[in-house]
Amino acid sequence: MTQHAWPAAERHVVEDIGGFYDQMGGLIEIMGGNIHVGYWTDDDDQTPLIEAINRLTDVVGAKLDLRSGQHLLDVGCGVGVPAIQLGQRVDATITGVTISEWQAQEATRRIRAAGLRGQVKVEVGDAATLAYPDASFDAVLLFQSLHHATDRGQWLREAVRAVRPGGRVVLTEFVEGSPLTADEIKILLAGAMQPPLRTDDLLDVIRASGIVVDDLMECGDRITRSYPAYFDRLDRKRRYLVEDFGKERVDEQRKAMATLLPIYRDKIGYVVVTGHRPA
Repeated sequence: MTQHAWPAAERHVVEDIGGFYDQMGGLIEIMGGNIHVGYWTDDDDQTPLIEAINRLTDVVGAKLDLRSGQHLLDVGCGVGVPAIQLGQRVDATITGVTISEWQAQEATRRIRAAGLRGQVKVEVGDAATLAYPDASFDAVLLFQSLHHATDRGQWLREAVRAVRPGGRVVLTEFVEGSPLTADEIKILLAGAMQPPLRTDDLLDVIRASGIVVDDLMECGDRITRSYPAYFDRLDRKRRYLVEDFGKERVDEQRKAMATLLPIYRDKIGYVVVTGHRPA
């Protein structure tokens, strides 16, 4: 993987995001190794959190419509759990990119354990300056990663550059439901997360990057159960988490999420956008 000489300001942002996930480390097991929300079909759906998280990966996978022999770029791939799930269901090659050294190492371990070495790989890189030639991929996925971008348009322009003409681009993103206060914005920024855009503004940014929008799926009401379910699972698994990570670290994680997640629950929606690069 090509190493980048980032300008000082950009390098600081990159290090903030990478450091955030490096510090989170193994606590992602609260969500089964995933770093995205779950999806419930209706208010009566009693699906457990991890199953609902995997269901959202299925929803996104259906939007991608990957075929055997194609090559997917997964931008902001975490520890590769969605990439592994997709790779187990279709014989496509998947390259994941993360800014976190720890995530890349953990993803590689998980890929090998899943028997997908060679088909799925994860590399360290910056989504704002992808180290791949133009038109290298058949599809690009940004699965709940774009909210880390200080310049969403730059990430999307890089995605468009990297995908072949006619190739599909699928992204999930948080959107503003109600205006955030200055204090709430500070809380998001402290977690290396950018304030959400309104849906129309997000679509403007997507289209300005060169993506033709084919479908918009608004599903904020289908994912909000993720937030109370997170705390329920954390509390149920607390004994095991404390054994692995220590009481202080687990308590710090719960405190941080108790500050952050109510903002997402009460004021922020969620969309899945499907588009393509013009042929």
